[in-house]
Amino acid sequence: MTSFLALLPRGLTTFLYAVAALLRFYADTDTIPIQLLPLTILQWSFLAFALGTAALLANLGLEWHAGNQSRNREIEARERETRRDDLADEERAKADRERDRAAQERERAAGRARIQNRFFLLQTRHQLAPSPDTRAALADFLSFLQEYGD
Repeated sequence: MTSFLALLPRGLTTFLYAVAALLRFYADTDTIPIQLLPLTILQWSFLAFALGTAALLANLGLEWHAGNQSRNREIEARERETRRDDLADEERAKADRERDRAAQERERAAGRARIQNRFFLLQTRHQLAPSPDTRAALADFLSFLQEYGD
């Protein structure tokens, strides 16, 4: 129904302008024999022209409205797409932060494991060969643990 209403003013405008031109340029009598409205041909032509102009304005209004609606739909679709992209970017950023946090935690755990392994090696060396060098290495390692230990 709406598509028919959109076509109606356009067709009506064309028809009324054609009638106005026909009456204005091709009539050879001064009046049309209708008893209800005794108008001259020039007056009938002007009436058809005025009605055609009104139909043209109605068509312009409908086209303007349809253009605004389609433009608004496009803008809303772009905004929805932008919101979806922003949400996806946030999710990706969140996943990246979690991956980075997990990688840092793995690095810390690996560092702790290296320190613990070094301690066990130094302790085992000292127990196998208690020398001043291993005592000095253990003392250095203990000072390192006190300074940088978690």
